[in-house]
Amino acid sequence: MATHGPQVAVVNGAAITLHSAAAGDKVSGIKKTTRMLVVNGSGSAVTLTIDPPGNTDYGVANPAKTYTIPANSSFTLLLLPSYRDPADSNLISLAWSSTTTVTWAVIG
Repeated sequence: MATHGPQVAVVNGAAITLHSAAAGDKVSGIKKTTRMLVVNGSGSAVTLTIDPPGNTDYGVANPAKTYTIPANSSFTLLLLPSYRDPADSNLISLAWSSTTTVTWAVIG
């Protein structure tokens, strides 16, 4: 388990550091819609699930956001501030179906 925040990508700057996926990964520092890069080096698809806290206006739990990252590919998704959990220091929890050969980075 690790917590990582956004990295700033700049022209001719340092390379973005990709973090190995692990059970219990979390994202910090999301204050606006922010890109997340996931690289799946596995021969099969991997699912990433984000379970936003709270309820809809109708009193039903907010739906989980599920992303399927195809085998041997890079995938970019958007993290929304509404995914933050105020009961967990405003962190966003990531749940991976598999962590083998999966890396990720948040790019602010």
